[in-house]
Amino acid sequence: MMKERCGAWSRGKLLLGALLAIAAALLAMVWGFAMQNVRRPRLGPPAAFPDHLFMPFAARNDQGQTIRAWYASGTPGLGTMLLCHGHGVDHTNLAAMVDFLRRFGCALLLLDFRAHGASDGEYTSIGLYEWADLRGVLDEARARGFLATGTALAAYGRSMGAATLINGAARLPEIQAFILESPFAELRLIGGRDFARLTGLPDSFLTDVGFHLISWWTGIPYLDNRPVAATAGFGERPVLLIHDTLDPRATRADHDRLKAAIPQARELIVPGASHVQAHQVASTTFETTVIGFLRDVGFPLP
Repeated sequence: MMKERCGAWSRGKLLLGALLAIAAALLAMVWGFAMQNVRRPRLGPPAAFPDHLFMPFAARNDQGQTIRAWYASGTPGLGTMLLCHGHGVDHTNLAAMVDFLRRFGCALLLLDFRAHGASDGEYTSIGLYEWADLRGVLDEARARGFLATGTALAAYGRSMGAATLINGAARLPEIQAFILESPFAELRLIGGRDFARLTGLPDSFLTDVGFHLISWWTGIPYLDNRPVAATAGFGERPVLLIHDTLDPRATRADHDRLKAAIPQARELIVPGASHVQAHQVASTTFETTVIGFLRDVGFPLP
């Protein structure tokens, strides 16, 4: 009897040890997955970019971080477009948008968000606080004479850049019109989708554990990143929402929630496009819709 009890106890300890090892492995995987997405993410090399067109400059955000930015002048009397890149890339990822908008004579203003590209910062808030980077860049651009008083200013953002514009709309009153491609409604939801897609594990409490861990480590409340709750910041300013139908990250449900929360928003649905690929897949439709939207809202174009 004693031997049987000892054997059962040993098997119990082995089982407990195995469960603890599995839990530790899962925790390590969640931690690694979460941290690689917030600690200066590196998801690809810079794209080819027409640097010769741009004047580089630097601004500071509310954290004292240096934010690198680039300005290209346009045809006098026309408007300026602010272009906001997504997560894990930098301003060079917007080269195709630069080529498109330069054909219409727009002045262009781009930046690398914190913890991306040439800008300072170790951690990204994935669109929650990056509006302060925009605030710093716009103020510096105005101080340098790039944005004269009365200059029409519109903004295009994709994914994290779109979320940044939504979260910061109330603090960026000089932006007169917004073009938002693949914005997410809540970071928690897109995080769960990414975790499931990239690990093969279902979205579960592990996603929440990951968010709580990185929030504890960085001091950034990632679960507060809910652009759908910040849409009142647009007021009555015009918005164009662009959804890519094959997007596994910012889904049609996200788009529909945001559309319902922004009554004045127009929409462009691009069949066959994946995340932030609308221009690549349907360039003519994309460009015609964007230019038509800008003209309709009074943005000066030729």
